[in-house]
Amino acid sequence: MDIANKKIYYPGLNALRLEWPTEQSVNYGVVINFEGEQENNEVKYQLRLTRLKPVVEGQALFQIERIGDVFINETLPDFIADRLAYAAGKVFYPLVISVDHNGGFESIYNHREILSRWPSVKNKILDNFEGDLVEDYLLKMEQQLSSLDRIQIAFLNHDWFLHTFFRPIYKEYGKQHSVENIYKFPIVRDFRIEGYQTIEKLSTDTNDFGGIELLHEGTILPVEDEYFTYNVAGSYEGHYLLHPKSKRIVSLFSSIMYKDAVKTSVNVKISIIPDGDQDFDHDFILDTNVDRLPVSDMVLLDGSSRKGFWERLFNK
Repeated sequence: MDIANKKIYYPGLNALRLEWPTEQSVNYGVVINFEGEQENNEVKYQLRLTRLKPVVEGQALFQIERIGDVFINETLPDFIADRLAYAAGKVFYPLVISVDHNGGFESIYNHREILSRWPSVKNKILDNFEGDLVEDYLLKMEQQLSSLDRIQIAFLNHDWFLHTFFRPIYKEYGKQHSVENIYKFPIVRDFRIEGYQTIEKLSTDTNDFGGIELLHEGTILPVEDEYFTYNVAGSYEGHYLLHPKSKRIVSLFSSIMYKDAVKTSVNVKISIIPDGDQDFDHDFILDTNVDRLPVSDMVLLDGSSRKGFWERLFNK
């Protein structure tokens, strides 16, 4: 039985709830494209995301581990400054963050562990780099590491994975399957901008894969000022594909544009990396999440497909 394009049953007022068991890990691929008027750059890496056991009841903790290297325009960092930043940035991983009850990023949880890793990371840097630039960089890095607030600001200003993956999407969407929110992104660090006024629409039916779709569409929102008119423009589009049972993110694509004196945009693509030769939707099994479909009719969706992973996931 085909489970695509079926009516979805959500509890409460169309509530989206994440079901991610503790100690369960999922691997993701991340591709970020930075587009400016002068040049474009692509950053690509993989990571492992694990739900940890809570230290305090009701607390949601996730561990983020980098898998392999980070590639810039399909190559390893080659400029000294990039190589130095990459080497020093390893101190943050594994990174443990706390997440609020809606799935939004809350805070960095393992600050003390990060501090304890720094001497080893620093020694490796000193073994491979030398010069005044290195000494100055290490001093600034230590100053930043000493303050949890500074670290969190740095991640909020630079980490696109946190900004797109850990959105507060697990909530009630009301009778119309739609809510509004204001989101901020690292592309804008300007007091004149309040954020992107965003409409979030939750699908009422499964898509062609049997997954759940969540669509975001936003417009930049300048701060109201009676003395000045800010000539800025911006847009945000987000497309989330969610697992029909666990509601975890299977893939997402976000496009954020900001235009002031110049136009810049960032496109973020994140997708699950299945184990072995499995398809990304190998466990898309329907049960009571889909209205009026008996448990006896549970099936695997598209198990025999031979299309490529990215082609099927993003309909390319």
